Amino acid sequence: MNDKKQLYYQYFQDEILPVIKPFEAERVRTVRKVIFTSVLFFFTGIVFAGLFILNAVYSFINPIVLPILLFLMYVFIIKSIINVIIACREFERQLVDKVLPLFFEPVARFRRWPEKDLETILSSKLFGNFDELEEHLCIFGFYNNTAVRISDTRLTMPVRSSVKSYLFKGTMIKLELSKSIENHVILLSKNQKKANNFMQINPHIDDLNNYLYCFAQKSEDVNFITEDFWNVIKNFGETYTAKGFSLAYKDNVVLIALNQKKPMQFGFLFKSLLKAKNYDDLIKRFIIVFDLIDLLNS
Repeated sequence: MNDKKQLYYQYFQDEILPVIKPFEAERVRTVRKVIFTSVLFFFTGIVFAGLFILNAVYSFINPIVLPILLFLMYVFIIKSIINVIIACREFERQLVDKVLPLFFEPVARFRRWPEKDLETILSSKLFGNFDELEEHLCIFGFYNNTAVRISDTRLTMPVRSSVKSYLFKGTMIKLELSKSIENHVILLSKNQKKANNFMQINPHIDDLNNYLYCFAQKSEDVNFITEDFWNVIKNFGETYTAKGFSLAYKDNVVLIALNQKKPMQFGFLFKSLLKAKNYDDLIKRFIIVFDLIDLLNS
């Protein structure tokens, strides 16, 4: 992993840093504006709070005005907090649109990919019925003779409602490996056991069995599940801060589904864009995929 990280760091210094400086200037201006407006809203709320307290002690304002003062106090203090939250979310969206593509080049030469991949999701047998497949962002590239597809995906539940219910929301990673197995293996984190017709297997790795259910169409050709494999898989949940993990390995195709609250998002409004280490979370997400490919193709 360290060699790949250094490659990203070097690429950042040579290629990304010169491009990203205008975004950093924009970020600094946004931070100053957000701090100024939020502090202004907060102290305005404090003024109304002071008036409310003074009137409670000295009763120099009509009592009818008290609820209005209390309401204005809450409005301005809450507005100061919401102002920061909205600015952070908007900045994260800009990072995905403008900065994330700059990290596509170093290893897998990723490109945005417009085509949905319904067939792989259905054949993986990781999910039951769903109504719609949405992909907010998808990238495609090649690494170590392997086609890699990473997407911000949502599967909509087949129910009629004014608010969309999701069967799945998170990151999906598809790998078309150079090696193949004659089997269909499914791994599921134990907080999201789903029905399937496969037999349950025991990989004889205690730590893995504590966290994952393992199913396979047949008991042969499952020796890719080793301690090294588990060590890489374990990093996926941590690196992607996933609430749930699923993996299907069929023939030469691996599909990984990571339930996430905020897929494909990284960075923070109050962190500099000019420091390579501030992108470690993003870089690790790419590298853990490459590490798995290296292991499965070895």
